[in-house]
Amino acid sequence: MARPPKRFHTHCQEEVYRQVKSYLDELVDEHSDDAEHCDFYLKYGSTVLEISIDPYEEDDAVIEVLAFCVQGVEPSFEMMRDLLRINSELPLGAFSMVGKDIFFSHSFLGRRMPPEQFIASLDSVASISDEYDEKLVARYGGETALDCLRSQARRPVGAHKAEDN
Repeated sequence: MARPPKRFHTHCQEEVYRQVKSYLDELVDEHSDDAEHCDFYLKYGSTVLEISIDPYEEDDAVIEVLAFCVQGVEPSFEMMRDLLRINSELPLGAFSMVGKDIFFSHSFLGRRMPPEQFIASLDSVASISDEYDEKLVARYGGETALDCLRSQARRPVGAHKAEDN
């Protein structure tokens, strides 16, 4: 199901979006931006990153740097315990799980964001996700975000619809 289009809800959200776009244009060779949803996407190692900008009150915006780590993994008590243990050891960001997908993310306010803060968050989320995604797949199953994208690209056009039925 497609999510409804997101518009800039505040002037600050739009300003932060444009600032993040300018940082990404300088920092990375390739990224896609989705102004309709206030999101950016880029690949890093075996992970895919999403950077979203959401309004926070009237005069600020939250920047979330999120990595799609592992997809299609069966939740277990042991895995959840390991993710919580890892979270307690990390200086920045945290693992989370929705359904059968594991994410790693870090969020912060963006109105007065220095470039160093954005770079530190982007680097931390990308490198931690890239470090742990293959370890998690090896121990608990599923596949990395990049492997998932590759396997979807290899499927015949009608395969997606057949799986949805």
